[in-house]
Parts: sequence; C-alpha cells; structure tokens
Amino acid sequence: MFNIYQTQSAKIISVDFESVDTKLLRLKFLDRTRQREFDFLPGQFVQIGLPGWGECPISLASSSTQAKNYFELAIRGVGKLTNRLLELEKGDLVEVRGPYGNGFDVDLFKDKPLLLIGGGCGFVPLRPLINDYLAGQMSNTVLQIFYGCQNEENLLFKKEYHLWNRRAELNVILEKPSSKWAGQKGLITDLLKNWKITADSVAVIVGPPVMYRFVISELKKKKVQEENIYLSLERRMYCGLGVCQHCAIGPYYVCQDGPVFRWADIKGIGGVI
Repeated sequence: MFNIYQTQSAKIISVDFESVDTKLLRLKFLDRTRQREFDFLPGQFVQIGLPGWGECPISLASSSTQAKNYFELAIRGVGKLTNRLLELEKGDLVEVRGPYGNGFDVDLFKDKPLLLIGGGCGFVPLRPLINDYLAGQMSNTVLQIFYGCQNEENLLFKKEYHLWNRRAELNVILEKPSSKWAGQKGLITDLLKNWKITADSVAVIVGPPVMYRFVISELKKKKVQEENIYLSLERRMYCGLGVCQHCAIGPYYVCQDGPVFRWADIKGIGGVI
C-alpha cells in the first residue's frame, strides 16, 4: 500500500515533441513494484515535480492498458516548473505522486455512441480514452472525435491521427489556420452544428472553460441528455488532495470528486464554467 502523499522517483524513458510548446514525456517508476501496481482511469491526474522547483497537476495522457509498463504526460510550457520540465531529457528523473481524482468510467460508455470533444491543450485527457477504445476497452461503442485548435502548430498527437481514423471518426477544425490548411476552419461548435449526432450519445468535453457552455448548448440542441454529458474541470486542480480548497466548487472538491463530473450534477453551481 503506497502513501498517497509520498512522491516516487520516475525516469524519463522518451521525449517527443507534440507542438511548438508541448512535449510528451514517457516515464517509468524506478520502483518496479510501484510500476507494476500503478493503475489509473482516463481523466485522472498526477502531481509531477522537481526538487527546488515545486510540483503541479498534470493529466495522464497514455492508455490505462499500458499503466503497468509506463505512463505518459503532455507538458506544456506555461510557467517556471513546466518550462523546466521541457528542458529535461531521456534518463532524467522527476518526482511523481498519484494518481488522483475521479476519472472517466469507461463501462458507462459501452454500447453507446461516444463523442469526445476537445479544445486546444485540453485535448490531452481524451487521448487515454481514444487509446483505451483502440485497445478494445469499450465494446460495441461508436466513437466520434471532435478537436478544435487555434492553428496547425498547436495541434497535438498529429502522428496518431491515421491510427485513430482506422476505427473512429476524427474531425479537426482550426480557428486561425495557415493558407496551407485544407481542413475545416472555425470553432468547434461549428463542427457540432454540421454533424449528425444521435440523441442517445454520451459526450465527453475537455478544453478551455469558455468553450463548455457553447458546446453544451449545441449538444442540447441535438437532444443529448444532460445526464449523458461529462466534462473535466482539470484547470481548477491544485494540491491534488482537496486540502488547500483551491479547487472547491459548491459541495465538491475538484481534486477529490472530480476532475470529471456529469453536467447534470453540477449545472446548478454558480460559476462552475
């Protein structure tokens, strides 16, 4: 039994560039027993840190089916710690604790049409769901992926799109693409307006908070039920344990009760999105 407060040393076993400001780190705990027992749900997060630099919450970005072998984190440079993490190389060590939070229960998505709707860097927590789907974790599910981003330079996981399209339907739209972009232009709500979505669909939304209200409005126009709309409030996370109360919304602590919530359960909380 591992202490949830105790950090564990993890080694970087690979580093991949994903966009102009984001790298994908693949990590493995030095403690082999810890790695073998490591498990998580898509949507959960860990705290990653460096001695003298502090720590921050980062959503897990890899398939849960590979958790006993490694885990991946997409790091975007937005502050001192994350920019320092971007300087690390293969073989370097970091400190990790977790996983924390309430993730996506994939059993709820079986036998139903599933919509994954991501915006910008908020698309990261959806990658585990996609890869779990490709690994056969959601039987009899039809998967549609909607991804909105600012431009080509900020698109994440581009090398994987051809794999996703083999078994799912991937739709990408850019707000400010270059003249070379041959795909769709606009906001992610423009995608939803023009796509056929069945009323029995389950929708998962992750992205900037300003996006949520407009996406939920479009889904309701398509008759998607509020109890079938899930969203992640990952941007409210802080200490990971609900101790600092930075993440409090109404009666909930995002670090403990979330970051994944059903819209029907939190829609009445003022300022939640």
